[in-house]
Amino acid sequence: MFLRKLFLLIACFGWTYLDVSAQNFDPPLRLEFDMEENKYPMNMELLGKNGLVLLFQKAAKEETKWTICHYDTNFQLLKTRAVPFEGKTTVCATASDENFFYAILQEEKNTKANLINTYILLYSAETKKIDVFSFYHAEKEKIMSIAYYGNIFVYHTYNSKSEENVYVFHRQSLTVADLYPEKTGSHEFQDMYRDSISQRLWLVSKFYEAKKQASVRLTQLDAEGNVLQEFVIESDGKYVINSCKIISSQDDKLLLVGNYLHNEGSKSSTRNNNNGIFTATVKDGHAEQMRFFDYTNLDNWYVINKRSLSNCYDILYFVAQNDSFLIMASDFYAPEYQHYSDPYAVGGGLYPSTVNSKLIGFRYQTACMFTFDSEGNLLWYNPLNYSGLLLKSVRPLLSGYIDPETNNVLYLFGFNNKLFSLIYHQMEIVQSIKTITIQSSSRFETIDSGEKARYQHWYGSYFIGSAYQRTSKKYGSNSRRNSKYVFGVNKLVYE
Repeated sequence: MFLRKLFLLIACFGWTYLDVSAQNFDPPLRLEFDMEENKYPMNMELLGKNGLVLLFQKAAKEETKWTICHYDTNFQLLKTRAVPFEGKTTVCATASDENFFYAILQEEKNTKANLINTYILLYSAETKKIDVFSFYHAEKEKIMSIAYYGNIFVYHTYNSKSEENVYVFHRQSLTVADLYPEKTGSHEFQDMYRDSISQRLWLVSKFYEAKKQASVRLTQLDAEGNVLQEFVIESDGKYVINSCKIISSQDDKLLLVGNYLHNEGSKSSTRNNNNGIFTATVKDGHAEQMRFFDYTNLDNWYVINKRSLSNCYDILYFVAQNDSFLIMASDFYAPEYQHYSDPYAVGGGLYPSTVNSKLIGFRYQTACMFTFDSEGNLLWYNPLNYSGLLLKSVRPLLSGYIDPETNNVLYLFGFNNKLFSLIYHQMEIVQSIKTITIQSSSRFETIDSGEKARYQHWYGSYFIGSAYQRTSKKYGSNSRRNSKYVFGVNKLVYE
C-alpha cells in the first residue's frame, strides 16, 4: 500500500519537534500545577479550538472557593477567577462543548437546614462570563453526570439503594423536575446526546419492570425541557440489552450502539455478562434494524485474543468517526488479587495460617476496535493485545484520530509516564506500537512517575495528555526535597 508519508505522534512547542537532549532542548508545550498529593483534584474539559478549562481548589484555606482558568490552544491564560460558595463543596461532574464549560457541585454537609445545597457553574468561552445557579436538591443522592442544552441542565443521580434518577434544572425559573416521575420499577440511566441536526437533546434510559425484560426508552427534549417525543426500543426476545448509547444522527436517523447478553445464556459471556455488541438504526420512533455481533463468532477471535475473556470485565466506548465510518472500542480487564497469609486469623496462631486475598486493581488484557458504517454494519475490527497495565478501575483507555487524507487510524493510550501509539489502515498495521516518554518543560527536571494518565483528542490533529506526576531534579541530591507532585498537561500533535 502506498503511504504518502510516515506519521509520528510527537510532543510540540509551537511547531517544533521535541528534542530529548540537554544540549539542544526544545521544551514541550506544557502546563504544570503544583499539587498536594491525593488532595484537591483537577477538573479539566476541552473546548476544541477555543482551548481548555481547568476547575480546581488551591489549598485548604480556600476550601469554599473554586478557581476556574481558561487557556487558549497555545496555553496562554485568557481568564482566571476564584468563584466563592457558601460552604465546602465537591465537584460531582463536569462537561463541555466547543462553546461552554459547565460543572455541578454539591455541599458536603447536606442537612435539612440547608436552603441551598447544589450549584451549577456555567462558563462561556466566547463572552468569558461565569454564571452560577444555586438550588436545593431534596434527595440524598450522588450526582454522576450533567448535560447542557438551551435553557436546561440535565443531570442523573445514584443513591445508597442503587437507584438512579434523572432531573431537569431550568436555568431561568431555577426549578428542578424529575424527568420520569411515573416510573414504578428500577431505572438505569444510559446516555445523553445533543442532536446537531434536530437541535434537540436525547436521553437514553433502561427501565425494569417485574417479570419483564428491561426496555430501553429514548426521550427527546427541547431547549425548555419539554418532552417532544418518547418511545421504547425493544430487542428480539433472544437478547437482553445491557448498555445503549446514541453515537450519531444522520438523515433523521439515530445510530445506537451498546452491549447485549443472550437471554438464554447459552454462549460464553464476560464477567459483567456481555456477549457482544449490537447496533440499531432508529427512525420515526422505532428500530429499523438491529444487528448483534457475538464476540465468539467474530473471525479469528480466539487467535487474536489468545485467552479466554470470560473472567474479564469489558467496557464499550466511542473512539472516533468521520463521514464514512465510526469506531467503537471494547477494553477487557481481569481483576487482580494479592494473596497473603494471616497466621493470626484463627486461634491466635495455634492453627495453620489462612490465605486471604485483596483486590489490588484490574489488569488490562486486550482491546478490540470495531469499525462500523453509518448504518451500523460491521466493516472490520482491529485487536490490541497489551497486558502490562494495572489500573485501579475499569475505564476507557484508548483515544483515536482518523487521518482525513488517508483514513489511517491512530490509536493512543498512556500509562505511568509513557505514551503508546499504533496506526491501522483498515485491517493492516501501518505502525506497530511505539512509545514516547513525556517530558517536563524544564531541562533540569525529569518526570519520575505518573498517575491517572488521560489522553484526549482536542481539535484537528492535536491531542491533550494529562496526568498527576512526580518530578525531580536531574542533578544533585535525590532527596524528597528535590521532588514535587504536579498536575501536568502536554499538547501533542499527529504529523
